[in-house]
Amino acid sequence: MKFIGLNHLNEYVNPNEGLKEVNHWVVKLRNSKPIVLGAGGAGDVISAYIFCEVLKDFFNVLECLPVGVLWERWVLDPYPGPIPKSLVRNARVGNCVWVNRDSYVERPNYVFKPQASSISEVLSREIPTLTLEYGVEGCVKCLDELTGLGYGPVVVLDVGGDILAEGHEENLWSPLADAISLAAASHYDSITAVLAPGADGELTQDEVLKKVEKLLKLGGYVGILGLWNHHVKAYEEILDKTVTEASKAPYKVLKGVLGVERIRGGSREVTLNPITLVAFIFKTHEVLKLNKLAASITTTKSLAEVVKIAKQLNISTELDIELTIAKLYGVGPHVKPDWKLIKRLKTANTTYLTGGRSSGVG
Repeated sequence: MKFIGLNHLNEYVNPNEGLKEVNHWVVKLRNSKPIVLGAGGAGDVISAYIFCEVLKDFFNVLECLPVGVLWERWVLDPYPGPIPKSLVRNARVGNCVWVNRDSYVERPNYVFKPQASSISEVLSREIPTLTLEYGVEGCVKCLDELTGLGYGPVVVLDVGGDILAEGHEENLWSPLADAISLAAASHYDSITAVLAPGADGELTQDEVLKKVEKLLKLGGYVGILGLWNHHVKAYEEILDKTVTEASKAPYKVLKGVLGVERIRGGSREVTLNPITLVAFIFKTHEVLKLNKLAASITTTKSLAEVVKIAKQLNISTELDIELTIAKLYGVGPHVKPDWKLIKRLKTANTTYLTGGRSSGVG
């Protein structure tokens, strides 16, 4: 087998057949206008923006559209649950919510700027976002709106790799937004990318790599991409304007910061090493075979329906954790949860989680 250069990534001549073979996704991405969906909400939209820069470098894409999910971490949005369309101000609302640099969210006696608004400021353009109140169907309608405008293909981008989780892994905290994003993307010929395995402190790097091995055996592996040293500049354009820990991990490694760090108030541990710079890419339909929750919610029409299915599967989610925090501490910017306590409660299968029943985790 003879490789024929970086400008023909994944093209090669098969000496047995004498034919040039081309990776389907290399062809599909070239000169395209991909949608990169930051699957988990919060800082994943930052990594969607960075991944767009990677796609521009390697695939000569005409335009790349980072897309967010309107669900921020408690440190930014100290109220439980994702952000519905009705709470977003100064934004253009269709099937997607198109946020701009002046968009904000209005909670009771508290306003804040969603992460996608900061991306909008850097790019000087509106950024489309998904809201979750209408379940997977609502997210598909948003993606339909984008593909109807000529964007595509769909790329789901998850930082850390918990999108590959089955649902009952001990340290899994936030499977819900990932599952909804994955289920929505499964309605398209799409790919799922996992950047910085283990960087969110949920699945460890080793656990993520074992999931990668499963997908290799299933035939779901598409390829691998990584960050180059010049991507430091893209990070530095955005990090000061946003609030993130997991999406900052690749930047730290690019700057030479290596080793073990604690995040989420000391409740989680992450390893920073060269693997943090890597994005594994898979066929979305094969990832769906690993993620039980995503596979079970593909036709849902409301968040309540998704939550009901998660409970039936005994999968605890970030919504359960946020409701637990609200129950223990209240809500609002004055609330400072003890994340180590929350982790102990979750690990102990406390009845605080999943509304008074065992979460089935741990």
